[in-house]
Amino acid sequence: MEKQRPKMRLIGQDGNIFAILGRASRLLKENGQPDQAKEMCDRVYQSGDYYKALNIVSEYVETELSEKTLPKQKKRSDPER
Repeated sequence: MEKQRPKMRLIGQDGNIFAILGRASRLLKENGQPDQAKEMCDRVYQSGDYYKALNIVSEYVETELSEKTLPKQKKRSDPER
């Protein structure tokens, strides 16, 4: 069972990647996900790129950059005529 990602705003906050990473890490730990916090930090430190780092953070906490899951469309059983 996958744990729910806690929500974190990026807009209007300090854009420094280390500040963002610190907030995201603290948020994960507060939500009982310390292993995910460590994994996220390790991946960000190895990313070498600000935008890659932001995307990695957005995989662990829900941000404005997080991929939104769209509701599944219902399939029609009858073909259109």
